[in-house]
Amino acid sequence: MKKNIFSFLLICNVAFIHGQTITIKGNAKTYENSEIEVWVHRDYISNLEKQLTYSVIDSTGNFMLEFESKEIQYITLKIETNIASMFVEPNVAYDIIIFPPDTTTYQNANLEHDVKISIDLKSKKEINALTIDYDKRFDDFLTNEYPSFVSRTAKPKIDSFKVSMFNFYSTVDNEYFKNYMTYSIAALEEKTYTSRKKLYTTYLKDKPILYNNPEYFNFFNTFYKNCLQNYVLVKKDAAIESLIDKHCSVDGVMNVLQKDTFLENDTIRELVLIKGLYESYYDGTFIGDSVVKMLGQIKERSQVSEHRLITQNILNSLSKLRPGVQAPFFELPDKTGRTHSIDELRTKKYLYIVFFQIGSTACLQQIKVISSFKKTYGKQIEFVGICEDKNMKEFKEFCNKNPQYDWLLLYDHTGSKLKKNYEITSFPTYFLIDPQGKFIQVPADGPEEYIDRTFNDLTTKSTPKKTKVGDKKNR
Repeated sequence: MKKNIFSFLLICNVAFIHGQTITIKGNAKTYENSEIEVWVHRDYISNLEKQLTYSVIDSTGNFMLEFESKEIQYITLKIETNIASMFVEPNVAYDIIIFPPDTTTYQNANLEHDVKISIDLKSKKEINALTIDYDKRFDDFLTNEYPSFVSRTAKPKIDSFKVSMFNFYSTVDNEYFKNYMTYSIAALEEKTYTSRKKLYTTYLKDKPILYNNPEYFNFFNTFYKNCLQNYVLVKKDAAIESLIDKHCSVDGVMNVLQKDTFLENDTIRELVLIKGLYESYYDGTFIGDSVVKMLGQIKERSQVSEHRLITQNILNSLSKLRPGVQAPFFELPDKTGRTHSIDELRTKKYLYIVFFQIGSTACLQQIKVISSFKKTYGKQIEFVGICEDKNMKEFKEFCNKNPQYDWLLLYDHTGSKLKKNYEITSFPTYFLIDPQGKFIQVPADGPEEYIDRTFNDLTTKSTPKKTKVGDKKNR
């Protein structure tokens, strides 16, 4: 979500602004003494998940979870391989029951499987009440009209269902729910041979991209599936292949795609390019190294914050740097010339490393808050800044003139070697490393992403598993 300049400055200069608290209290019989975790999608293109918080279910089956969010989110609760999902809204407290697993419904106990959840719904207008009610109507419609889908005569039935649902929920004033309903029906229409032009005009053209709505992306991802690859495999467009494999030209590809009626919007076109590059990395349509290079360019240059996040998530998933992997070695000088190695710094402490440039004012504003982190967590976490400017003299002058950056600052004198080893494509970039020298988060959350909650988990003695803070797919 985009931040305005005022809130950005507050984050940088007054520690930070948290979101609104969400509390989940519950009971989970048969799961006593197990860890319960809260996960959320980082985005719906890479589908990487991020752990928000976790707790331990006590000996009576009770638990409490607290985390922060500024918007409605679809979360997944995980107890080992048992998962249950629900929506959460800012500043709302939930009471839930998680039921024991039904072992008759799955074959492999090592794979994740759904378990039933009961939510104490305090209002019919609460997002879970709305989606549960609508999903039942949706499922009933599919069951009753299944023959028309088989015979390909479902379109008028869907039209009637759409009208009836919008009439039924006409008094509901919840934009997130309305979009949830709209795009679940759009996905149905897409499967009934509705013309692409009509689908595009109705659901995509001049419409906002709903980055946090799973039903929107269920439709979006299907509508634009293999769009980029089709230029090569179906349309035999050699220009696209050359622009990607030989020239790694984001601008060139964007210009070619602009001619497509369904890609006339700049933001949609860039998102489809990101999605297509990600898909093609695995199917071999384009050279893997070229795909990575182009994704890096988009991450560096995109004007859309959500796209920078998505490309970073994709690059994370393609990276050799993963949680649990040993961090690359370095030995770098500080302003006095004394060298510090990663092995020395991580002794008995966690490491929070930021690669930065003193020539970037925005970069410096973001990392100012690390001084306050040091005051709170400095006994257990070593904070290290690695300067990537080319001039050692300017680095020394910066350190001397800016005593407020009172944590360890080092100068990267390796040219591009260290940046390459840590796969740095933009600044600032953060890493969180454990005392054994292994990555915990790659890249790590920054100050504006509530990294202090992770610091608190790592440094609080009562925390059950101190290093369990990373991306699920990367662990």
